[in-house]
Amino acid sequence: MKLLQSAFFLLAFSGVVSAASAQTVYGGQIYVNSENFTRQGDLLRVRMKVSYDSSVVGSCEALTFTPVLKTDSAVSVLSSVVINGRDRERDAHRTEVLSEVRRNIPIVVKDSHAAKRYFIYDTTVPYKDWMQDCRMYVESEELNCQGRKGHVYEDLVLKNIYLHDMSNDNPDPNVHYYNLMDYVQFLQPQGSDIDKFHRSGEIQIFGNKALAKLSGSRFNRTVFNTIASDVKSELQRYGTSLVGLRINGFGAPIGNYRRNESEAMERSLDLKKFLMKQKLTNRNDLNVSWLAEDWDSISSLVAGSGMNLRDAVVDIIKNIDVVNGREREIENLGLGMPYAYMNRFIFPKVYRIKYTLTFRHDGFDSNSAMQHLGSNPATMTLGELYATAGFYKKGSREYNDILDLTARLFPDNPEANINAAGVALTRNDVTLAHKYLKRWETDPRAYCNMGLLYLSEGNRDKAEVYLKMAKAAGVTQADRALSELMKMK
Repeated sequence: MKLLQSAFFLLAFSGVVSAASAQTVYGGQIYVNSENFTRQGDLLRVRMKVSYDSSVVGSCEALTFTPVLKTDSAVSVLSSVVINGRDRERDAHRTEVLSEVRRNIPIVVKDSHAAKRYFIYDTTVPYKDWMQDCRMYVESEELNCQGRKGHVYEDLVLKNIYLHDMSNDNPDPNVHYYNLMDYVQFLQPQGSDIDKFHRSGEIQIFGNKALAKLSGSRFNRTVFNTIASDVKSELQRYGTSLVGLRINGFGAPIGNYRRNESEAMERSLDLKKFLMKQKLTNRNDLNVSWLAEDWDSISSLVAGSGMNLRDAVVDIIKNIDVVNGREREIENLGLGMPYAYMNRFIFPKVYRIKYTLTFRHDGFDSNSAMQHLGSNPATMTLGELYATAGFYKKGSREYNDILDLTARLFPDNPEANINAAGVALTRNDVTLAHKYLKRWETDPRAYCNMGLLYLSEGNRDKAEVYLKMAKAAGVTQADRALSELMKMK
């Protein structure tokens, strides 16, 4: 299942240690999702959602699904679930309805006409210390139409289980244990810009044989073709359109200033006309400008160079205006050697064209989303990341990992940080939740998760304050969390 396999790249990218090498078992026909491991005193509760393809068993066949916890020195075989074909279930019901097997092994009937084929696996086993760092496998055992056992497949599902510890050395009988997942608020991003992203490039004119000796329409055509190649590469992405183009030309003080200014303006206008004629983008989203002499860049390049009298040159640029003889003052400095250096090494670097392309994603499918998530998530927009998370069940490990990655890629976005804090809360990582919420604790959108943060720390008074404020803002999760808080008092 490529959708799931690609997602694991993001874990390495985001710095999160991956807990899984695969989530498909039995040759990719069974999918294990939403794993949850909770220690409650001396017991370990294991819950997961298990989905399967219609072809997993034939009508007269069966398959036994058995999770196994392992380390190098310990093994715990969990309860089994049997997936029966319809005909096999009918026969089994007749002959085995009162047997020990039927009473102790959950039976799932595969219905080829069902819209959803899944079951919720939920079992408890005695907790052992080694389970803190164990792996989880799934054994899938076939049973053919004649009742004979077939192949047994063992697939690794989790390299390390993530254990939620709800045990307490001195348990308080008055404490009502709650599940943060029931109350964490996940925000939807706001604003149209979340689906936009930008690509920038630079075309050097001096040293570029394709441009240095060109003028007029040939120059414009070469510039356009360079930009168009970048546009085409991005438009290959599903649901992508070009919505903005900005071109800035930068000149250098080579020759007469007024002539440079006039040529820059003419070149800018000609290039804009050419691009509009090519219909690369519409008139409103096209901006072309030209700076005849880019002295800001010249000053920076001089300051970072090894040329003689560079401080004096920088001082002249800073204090003498162009129209008052800035260039002449530099020419007269140090017998003309600084200017000669600048003419040879500085000015050619300044003479360039910079362009910024603005794209928008109007939508994509799951395959496209996973492809980009797996190849380079840093290029994805905020909207893309949220949409990709939406392909998974809320609260699943994949969903949570994507939201955590979103905050890392967009550290200044409040929704991304508040959502990542919610993920941290569900993982009982109070320190990380604090980190994500610190900047936004006065933001009403963060009140619900702030209340849950204080609740998880045992500060019920502050939790109540924040949850009441969140409730007043209409957050239903906060209302339910307040009800739980009242039960604890």
